[in-house]
Amino acid sequence: MKGAALGCYMTSCRRSYHVPCAFEIQDCQWDMENFVMLCPVHKSVKFPSEKSKSIEHIRREMHPKASPLTTEQLTFWARSSDGPKEWVLCGSALSSEDKYMLVKFDDMCGATACKFWRPNVTHVVATTDVKGACTRTMKFLMAILSGKWIPTMDWVKACVAANGPVNEEHYEISLVNYGRSGGPKAGRLMASANGPKLFDGFEFYFIGDFMPDYKSDLLDLVEKAGGTVIQSEEQLVKQNHAAQGTQPSSLVVYNCDLSQGCFEEKIRILLQRLAEAEDLAEQIGSQTVQHTWILESIAACKLVPFC
Repeated sequence: MKGAALGCYMTSCRRSYHVPCAFEIQDCQWDMENFVMLCPVHKSVKFPSEKSKSIEHIRREMHPKASPLTTEQLTFWARSSDGPKEWVLCGSALSSEDKYMLVKFDDMCGATACKFWRPNVTHVVATTDVKGACTRTMKFLMAILSGKWIPTMDWVKACVAANGPVNEEHYEISLVNYGRSGGPKAGRLMASANGPKLFDGFEFYFIGDFMPDYKSDLLDLVEKAGGTVIQSEEQLVKQNHAAQGTQPSSLVVYNCDLSQGCFEEKIRILLQRLAEAEDLAEQIGSQTVQHTWILESIAACKLVPFC
């Protein structure tokens, strides 16, 4: 999938993986001294150092204590009639060590683990930095819109230490990168009250260049938040003419992410995108917003200023 940059050591092999995914494949072989890997098809090939190791060997090296989960703990919740077997846990921006612990915790309490966001996820367990802020991932944003719990890994550790469920509220994340806060709790309260969704009444038209996968994620977020996606400029113009005399509810969204080129070139491209969006918005009496307005509004679970 996208971002899988770890290739097999065999130059003729076209297989590539995300590192955490490769660690979950038992037959991958590793040379940790030279930072290379062999896929299951080529596992019999020798590394230059001839020091290939199995994944279980590497896990023992990475986790010499084999995790703080004891055999007694692993069986306690499994035989408990009121254990949280309905939990579906998903990690967000976790380290390899935290991912390993989360999987072990799932085994311990009888919960279900998943790599990707699904509607039945009950908890998105996220990593925070030294300031207590977490990364604004797709899983994190979807969890806010769905009213799910978003605790830190400290909640998992607390459950392990207590050998039973611990109140998530004490470990719920509040702060998000870029300064937004309060979104997870506000999302839970909004969902429990069955109130109006965040983008109810808003229509979104995406203009200009977006990476296809990233745009697809943005569209999913908008629709999950109750917004309507307008597919064409003609449809946008038609709907705005029909709504004349009312408060503008359509938003022209342009991409403000720039990853290539020199500073002057980035500024030129950004200004060009802004001008294109503003020209269209002015013609139809709409509002122009950067795509990050969507992300920041969801992260805060409230509409942030358009500017």
